[in-house]
Amino acid sequence: MDINKSLDFFMAHEGMSQADMARQGHLSPATISLIRNGHRDPSLKTLMAFASLFAVPLSVFIQAGEHG
Repeated sequence: MDINKSLDFFMAHEGMSQADMARQGHLSPATISLIRNGHRDPSLKTLMAFASLFAVPLSVFIQAGEHG
């Protein structure tokens, strides 16, 4: 599971930046940055927030990181 690949896919698809994700997903910009830079693994709650932000089931969000 590569969360950064999932984030890359959905951010590109939605034309969204990390700042947009933080604002729209009510997530901490610092948390997003730490996850994106490989310094922190996302919690289940954060993964669910990402999936909700992109309006997809959690399984679809995770699966996007399995390809490519």
